[in-house]
Amino acid sequence: HTSFVMYDCDPLKKYKTIDDTNILTELDARWPQLTSTKIIGLQFQRFWEYEYRKHGTCCADVFNQSMYFDISMKLTDSIDLLKILRTKGIKPGYTYTGDQISRAIKSVTQNNPNPKCTYIGRSLELT
Repeated sequence: HTSFVMYDCDPLKKYKTIDDTNILTELDARWPQLTSTKIIGLQFQRFWEYEYRKHGTCCADVFNQSMYFDISMKLTDSIDLLKILRTKGIKPGYTYTGDQISRAIKSVTQNNPNPKCTYIGRSLELT
């Protein structure tokens, strides 16, 4: 199996598989692993590992892995991105430019978002 992990800050930092079923349930509800089935996602946690190794290792000197995911879930709960987009007229299933999406998010959060489009299979999706 070839790994697609890109390390941004600490390539030596290891991801610890999450075993706590309560945390897994909460994390899956907020940050589902859309590139695999739920069972495989919960077992192998490739997406969460990718996110932690890419972003979480950048703050590992302040927040451990558990804290990183806890903060991520709290941020998800505080900012309903899909609601923001719907309120600004951006709906799933339609095509929008990156600027349209960025402006919609910035109008609510006052921060400059960095949305990217990635091919998942044959579909181009916002990441």
